[in-house]
Amino acid sequence: MPTDASLLCVASRKSRRYGLETAVENGQERSRSGRWSGLFNQQMAEMASALGERPFFLAIQRGLTLVLPLVMAGSVALLVRDFPFPSLQTGLDGLFGVHWRTLCDNLIRGSFGIASLAVLCSFGYSLASLSNQRFPARHVSAGMSATIVLSCFFVITAPSDVSALRDFMSLDRGLLVALLVAAVSGELFLRLARSRWLRLPLSAAGQDPVVHDVLTAMPAGMIVIFLFGLARIGLDLSGAANLNAVAQAVLVDMFQGEGDGLAQGLAYTGLAQVFWFFGAHGPNILYQVEHSILVPAALDNMGAAAAGLVPPFVVTKPFLDAFAMIGGSGSTLCLIAAILLRGRDGGSRKLCLFALAPALCNVNEPILFGLPLVFNPVYAVAFLAAPLIQTLCAYAATVLDLVPRTIAATSWTAPVFLSGYATTGSMAGVAMQAFNLMLGTLVYLPFVALADRVHERSYREALGLLARTACGGDMGLRGCKCLDRPGAEGRLAKTLADDLLDALDRDSQLFLEYQPQLGAQLAGGGLRVVGVEALLRWRHPVHGLIPPPVTVALAEDAGVIDRLGLWVLKEACAQRSAWSVLAGEGVVMSVNMSPRQFQEAQLAQKVESVLAANGLGPGVLELEITESVALLPDARTLATLRRLRESGVRVAIDDFGMGHASLRYLRQFPVDVLKLDRSLTMDSPNGVNGHIIASIVNLSARMGYTLVVEGVETLEQYLRFRAMGCTVFQGLYFSRSLSGEKCLEYILAQDKATPHTA
Repeated sequence: MPTDASLLCVASRKSRRYGLETAVENGQERSRSGRWSGLFNQQMAEMASALGERPFFLAIQRGLTLVLPLVMAGSVALLVRDFPFPSLQTGLDGLFGVHWRTLCDNLIRGSFGIASLAVLCSFGYSLASLSNQRFPARHVSAGMSATIVLSCFFVITAPSDVSALRDFMSLDRGLLVALLVAAVSGELFLRLARSRWLRLPLSAAGQDPVVHDVLTAMPAGMIVIFLFGLARIGLDLSGAANLNAVAQAVLVDMFQGEGDGLAQGLAYTGLAQVFWFFGAHGPNILYQVEHSILVPAALDNMGAAAAGLVPPFVVTKPFLDAFAMIGGSGSTLCLIAAILLRGRDGGSRKLCLFALAPALCNVNEPILFGLPLVFNPVYAVAFLAAPLIQTLCAYAATVLDLVPRTIAATSWTAPVFLSGYATTGSMAGVAMQAFNLMLGTLVYLPFVALADRVHERSYREALGLLARTACGGDMGLRGCKCLDRPGAEGRLAKTLADDLLDALDRDSQLFLEYQPQLGAQLAGGGLRVVGVEALLRWRHPVHGLIPPPVTVALAEDAGVIDRLGLWVLKEACAQRSAWSVLAGEGVVMSVNMSPRQFQEAQLAQKVESVLAANGLGPGVLELEITESVALLPDARTLATLRRLRESGVRVAIDDFGMGHASLRYLRQFPVDVLKLDRSLTMDSPNGVNGHIIASIVNLSARMGYTLVVEGVETLEQYLRFRAMGCTVFQGLYFSRSLSGEKCLEYILAQDKATPHTA
């Protein structure tokens, strides 16, 4: 077990030890327990990460994620408008007349109807932003990039009949071409805009940087638009109606075939999953395949049923919607069920609860991009296999006449079970959905367990990096230690910072532990408890104990270090007050303080107020500051410390001895206690550290400081430092950090115990 760490300090070596060893060692243990999963994930993740970090694929993901509000709004409107049972529409007609239908139509047109344009612009903007991160010296306006790709889209796709533009802008019919045009025009524009031959020499022109960026890249933008105009002329000369028609015709030709559609259904489902894995909306890209093959098959079934004939097709659009896309592409409702049943990761479980309602109506974007499933090698096999297995099972059940063939069309947003009944007209359709839901859940279960192991290991690695960052002195561009970090550790820091704010508000996850400090008695050589150090702990509901340096750094980055420090002070003083009768006045409560807290003008008043509220005298409180504060004591810090010390509050310098504090600083700094840096206690008796300790012991004696030796973990250490003249000790040899109740028991037991002898 690693040595307990003091909390409210910034670069404390003891906190550093706690944070790093906890994060790294736990990650190593779990890595050894899941060696196979680690190897699998390492190989797959390297490949997926290499692709996922490419600007093109990142831009696709961000482009589709940015239009998620449109997708959600349009899905709700579509669900209400096309609910599979007419009683809802009848009731709404009675309440609102035709206005509710008009509202739904407007919402659908304003969301799904323009979603391809939204994706197009979002992609162009994201692609330029990502490229600017790689090439900051040649910045290109992201807004201009979005404008250029939008223009190119209309140049090459706009039909002569303006009324037909709606099809090109909608999410289902226009997405494939929108992504193709955005990819080509966006990449071409960025390359030309960064060419020194095409950038106008206007480096000193204009006060507005946006105007400057547009002017310098204007030739590149014009060239790209003209090139797409020439491409449109080529399409017209070839006899093609437009680029969209060409692309869709190629896709449809791939799926043409004979039979009752099983091969087409499996190919359609599998290819849609592959598109989704790379971040592209598979069903919308394959819209023309659906419209040319699967929808006509559904119409033939409906016509045959109306004529009293046997429906000719098994695989239709309603068939796949009802039995293979339960929760959306990838049968993600099954994944949600698997995570809620067996998942250990609290964050994933919360996301699944949020995504459950949309998934019941086959809207799966929240889980696809939130979990994520996109570019996630852990779930890749199950994401592809689950809908394929469900398609085969439903096909077999239909061929064996266990389930009727689909004879009615419903909206793809029709809720699960309702859609099963509506499309087949039988409870057997509902039973088939329930069976496939269970089957898909079983397919996902082992991958949920694997994802938990991989996520836990990744979390520990990210937390270890955060702990190192928190202990270091480097600041980001915004003056933050953790929140400015890139990659996984930066995302984790942002999540933990939000959770820390919640923890401060709820006051349920934060708590204190106390590590005793024992002082040697002059007569008999015994030891008694002379003080305790209050140590802040944060037990995160998902990630468990968070390393102390990370908690402090996040509080500083988020601007709540004063709140956190005041909470610690109140809790520690309340606990000391509760001990007063039994512990007496001889036990000092030591509380760590962050350097930023000493910049608060009202700190001294707050400390005095807390002491008074708990009925404590100032002599029982000791404030620990890191040596870095002592290095640069400004006027406000010195004034605050002098006022506190004059009131009777003790002041200690933590981790003393390995920094750069000098006698000059100690003379002007109001100090009562020096806490020996634990790195000095780990050296051999005859090493250099021994001479440093001897000097510090002599210095403390001459200047009247109390010297506390931290990190005493063995009898040999205790005896050695006792022989050197040290009298106050703290460390695992005596006690680990304890709860308030256990610490009081230790204090009382120590008073009665047989004293240690040197």
